[in-house]
Amino acid sequence: MKSKEKKQAATGSERLRIKDKIFQSLRADIISQHLKPGQTVREDELAQKYGISRTPIREMLRRLEQEDLVKIVPNVGVYVSELTPRDIEEVLDLRICLESAAARSAASKITEEQMEQLREIGRQLDVAIEKQDSIISFEADTRLHDLIMVAAGNARARRLLNNLLGQIHRIRFISGHKPGRMNTTIAEHKEIIAALSDHDPDRAEQAMHIHLVKTKELLLPQSDLDAKFESFVRSSFSL
Repeated sequence: MKSKEKKQAATGSERLRIKDKIFQSLRADIISQHLKPGQTVREDELAQKYGISRTPIREMLRRLEQEDLVKIVPNVGVYVSELTPRDIEEVLDLRICLESAAARSAASKITEEQMEQLREIGRQLDVAIEKQDSIISFEADTRLHDLIMVAAGNARARRLLNNLLGQIHRIRFISGHKPGRMNTTIAEHKEIIAALSDHDPDRAEQAMHIHLVKTKELLLPQSDLDAKFESFVRSSFSL
């Protein structure tokens, strides 16, 4: 490759790296609620903030819309999407089904290399407890769930969850900042790690199921769940 072509390729690669960094920054602002649900997102302000044109910003916003993190209303504007109780319920119901099955599969298939990663995640959780650091806990949480999906080896299940990744991270962030939740979450993750380390499919599936059901119960008030169940019973049996 000629010197000029190499320089152009390097320049193109650098532009892609910068664009991805900006995208991840925008995504993190929404997940962390630095940009609040319902808040207007202006292309011109973002372009000025990051020193790029509005075209790549528009592309990033379309990607965020695919993750249900923003809502684009033609001729009106772009808004950070709301995260409703129904959104939480639907996402967690899918996670309960897919990730519980994945944990069961991973317990049988996990490799020695992945076991070492599992041990490293366990050490990271210990640090999170010692320092009471929710960010470290959040990172370990993400690593553990990702590792389980990889170890399970179900590409279709991974693709389904990847489509929900933005919402999953929003839910994790909200859940992890509930008072006292970090310590109980870490205990639940430790049980999942122990089950995987023992190559125990039944225990791994159960531990993942309990962890995600507890997350759902924490984020959806029991009164709401009771009301929904009562409504279902009444409509089903015409009470």
